[in-house]
Amino acid sequence: MAIPLQTRGTSSAAYEASFQAIRSLWRETSAVVALVMVQGLVDAATSASRRPALASLELIVDVVVTVLLTPYTMAIYRHALGLPVGSLRRLLEDAVRRKDFLAYQLGWFLVGRLWTTIPITSFHGMVSVLLFILCCWLTLRLFAVGPALAIEESQATARGAFEATAGRVWTIVYICFCTAFPLVAAVLIAGVAVVLVVGSGTGKPAASSLILTGILLSPLVIFSLVLRAVLEAQIFRNLGLFAPQPEGEHR
Repeated sequence: MAIPLQTRGTSSAAYEASFQAIRSLWRETSAVVALVMVQGLVDAATSASRRPALASLELIVDVVVTVLLTPYTMAIYRHALGLPVGSLRRLLEDAVRRKDFLAYQLGWFLVGRLWTTIPITSFHGMVSVLLFILCCWLTLRLFAVGPALAIEESQATARGAFEATAGRVWTIVYICFCTAFPLVAAVLIAGVAVVLVVGSGTGKPAASSLILTGILLSPLVIFSLVLRAVLEAQIFRNLGLFAPQPEGEHR
């Protein structure tokens, strides 16, 4: 029998767990904030220039950041599930050794990259809509796959995590919407405020505006990363997929 997903209180629990994770992993979080700021500076510099060399640099930096964010996401999963976290270096070595979760993260990076680089006008309207629906459906069906790949102590498999979300897509949509809405609103308000302040007769170049916006929004970007990872871990656990192996056993 399918396990019903709890919706009441899930969003508030996700925010509470996210703040707890950031407080507990403040050193790691500070390093990640700095990393994302550097990425934002590179992206701002490349977007203001059409030089191919800078475009290649942006791609390389984005791939490196994706790889370096992998152990941080694993740390958030482990913290949310009450498992010992360890060091980011050890988690990165584990991700590189096992390759599955790292490949999963890079795969989603590639999908996001394709959406931003391929003009939507290059497709017919109906095809674009179908592709968008497919990506949304895959995102929801794969919502619990990340923790299944990242948590070595769990007996859950990627296939089991995918199958566990069957029939629960709309419930996950509702949970994600209720959880993301306050954060999305905060990002939009902050972004509009920065544009109004920077663009109101200051005469600063566009690159400076992009850099300032990226720096100010970096903490919100990191919090969104933490919130998503916490929510994935919570749904992973609520689906009955988190069954730690007895001590001494390995997958």
